Amino acid sequence: MFSVRAGAHAGVLLAVTGAAAVLTGRPFLFPSLGPSAYLLATTPDAAVSQPRNVLGGHAIGVVAGLLATTLLSPGLVVIDPIAPLSPEMIRLAASAVVSVALTTGGMLATGYEHAPACATTLIVALGLLSTPTEGAIVLVAIAVLVAADAVLPHARA
Repeated sequence: MFSVRAGAHAGVLLAVTGAAAVLTGRPFLFPSLGPSAYLLATTPDAAVSQPRNVLGGHAIGVVAGLLATTLLSPGLVVIDPIAPLSPEMIRLAASAVVSVALTTGGMLATGYEHAPACATTLIVALGLLSTPTEGAIVLVAIAVLVAADAVLPHARA
């Protein structure tokens, strides 16, 4: 029964951010929300699921991703056609590597550890949500996710 309740909890969390996306036309849904919703639904008492870690980890990921993409791969997007072994592909790959390294180090240095933030930093560093406005939307979406989690009852194993 825990699996059904936890699955429903994670689904409702994403439904809330999905509603924000539908109402605003902005990217309030992105891949790293899934793992965050999973952790909030399945391990609500774990350190990694505490609001400060979820918010702080993703904030570090956004900042690291923005820094990496601004310095190494401005204007490049991983889904655009880019020639193998080209300088553009090397810059994009370097942006991804640097963003994950900065995010990991930043989370460990601050204590805001939340592994899904490493997916957020890649989303930003690879050009998918790479403007400051999009970074802010990512953080608002994370805050909405955390707020929704705070008002929902949690399933217990």
